[in-house]
Amino acid sequence: MTCCGYGGPPYNYDFSKGCQSKDVAACDDGSKFVSWDGVHLTEAANAVVARAILSSQYSKPSLKFDQFCRA
Repeated sequence: MTCCGYGGPPYNYDFSKGCQSKDVAACDDGSKFVSWDGVHLTEAANAVVARAILSSQYSKPSLKFDQFCRA
């Protein structure tokens, strides 16, 4: 389901209703959702994707991306 949406389950998404619409409400906790508005991913979803990429299990040959992320 989308965090900011309209229409209820299963997706809480209606392409004719944007997040700026008066009858659309945003969720209280965006970290529990994958999609913000049916188009854009939430920070939680981006974290899942980043972890998968940085794990190097999806690259051939295996590349260690973590060396680029050291603080």
